[in-house]
Order: sequence, then structure tokens, then C-alpha cells
Amino acid sequence: MCNRKLVLFLVWILLPFTVAAAPSEKETKPVEKMTGKEIYEEVGKRHARPVEFEIQKIILTDDKGTEEVRDVKRYARTVGPGEQRYLMVFHSPPTIRGAATITWKRRFKKDGQWIYLPATGSKPVQLVGGGKKNYVMGTDFTAEDLASDSSDKLEFKRQDNETLNGKEHLVIDVSPKDTELKAETGYKRRRMWIDKSNFVVMRTDYIDWRDKLIKRQTASNVKKIEDDTWRADIQTMENFKDEHKTRIEVIERDFDKSSVPLELFFERTLTSGDHVR
Repeated sequence: MCNRKLVLFLVWILLPFTVAAAPSEKETKPVEKMTGKEIYEEVGKRHARPVEFEIQKIILTDDKGTEEVRDVKRYARTVGPGEQRYLMVFHSPPTIRGAATITWKRRFKKDGQWIYLPATGSKPVQLVGGGKKNYVMGTDFTAEDLASDSSDKLEFKRQDNETLNGKEHLVIDVSPKDTELKAETGYKRRRMWIDKSNFVVMRTDYIDWRDKLIKRQTASNVKKIEDDTWRADIQTMENFKDEHKTRIEVIERDFDKSSVPLELFFERTLTSGDHVR
């Protein structure tokens, strides 16, 4: 585990855990008549929340079964139509305490992504371009795994429904359409299995540009929060290439605005150390 390169980047947004929300519609099409794009947008519409805070435990497991645990707090907040901000703060182990990543998802401008390493004594560093392919703090999640893109930048192809763990699932392929996104992504496509009963993404297969399956993400311990909103308390990413696995467990969660103040998402909060709380 110690020899595994720790490349730093981005944040975890739940349920792409959760895809970007689409504008609400008064009525939803019958499921069987929905296109791949409509299914993708319905996931976001049902499960996105304007504010969310989580305490997470991340367990890294290498090919020998050795485990390493990290404690994290994750903050998410919508600040305007199509604009979200995310912060991920590492609280343990001591060697990375205070390390953080910030992402600004912007509707009409290029997204902003920064990483802060208190040990270097420097300001947050902005990451661009190919940084989306980098792994987050030694986990098996890359930047692009943890931040969803607008459906306008993607192409969708609906596949036949499949049964997964005894339940019927909608299946869609998601590929980059936007020229800039194509240049930045490490994936030719993602295949997503979405529970037909509640539109929760239960499995995502990641296919590289050589058409090889390199990773698989699965959700478990799915619970209804309220109305049509559901959350998975456990997300697991299996990295077949590196024979490595990352398990993210949500220990605590709330949707109170007071838990996610807007000032958290600025450089001055990181450099002052106020984000470690």
C-alpha cells in the first residue's frame, strides 16, 4: 500500500453517485418509453439535494488484503441554477489531515477544481485538463468518477433491461460527446445499471478507450431519505487493473444548510485551517 502512488484530486459527489440534476417537468414519461438521456436526467432530478453533508470512512484494500482507513467529511451545496460546489476534507490519517479538494461545477463557464495540501504550506493548486484521470488520495476513484457532467456534453444509448440482484434495472451507456470532455476523460463509455423502482444507480462499469473493463462501482445499503430521494450508504469501487478496492461508508449525513456554510468553498477557508472542524 505504501508504494502505491497517491495522486490527489477532486471530490466525491454522491451518486454518480448522483448525476447532475435536470430541470423539473410536470410529468415523467413511462419508464419503458424513456430515452437513455431522460433516464440519466431523471436520476439527478429525483436524488439531487441543494445541501448535503456527510461523514465518511474510506477503506482501501490492496491485492494482499491489507487495509488502510481514512476519515473524511464531504460538503455539497447548490449555489444557483446548474451550479454546485463540493468540498472534501481528510481528517485522518495524521499524515494527510487537512488535505482538501474543492470543485466548482459551473453552468456557463469551465469548471474549477483545486487541491490543498497543508504540508506544503502553499495555496490551493488548480487542476486542469488531464487531471480528471488522476486518482483521489490513493483511492480507486478518479476526479471524473466523482463529478458528473451535464447531459448536454454526453451521448446516451439505452440497452435492454437486465435483472441485477433479483430486481429489474434500466441499463444505459454514457459516452463523452463534448470535444473537450473527450480529450480529458479516461473512459470511452460507462455502462450504468439503474434500479427501475427508484432510479438509484446500483452499478457502473468503466470501459477504457481500448474497450476494456477496468473498474466497477457498486452501491449497497440503499435507504429512502424522503419522498423520491434515496441514498446508498456504501459505495465500492473495484479496480481490476491494479487489483485494488476502495469502499466508502457513510457514517453520518444531514441536509441542513447550517452544516454547509457557503464560506467553506473558498481559498481563505483552507489556508486559515477553518475547514478542519
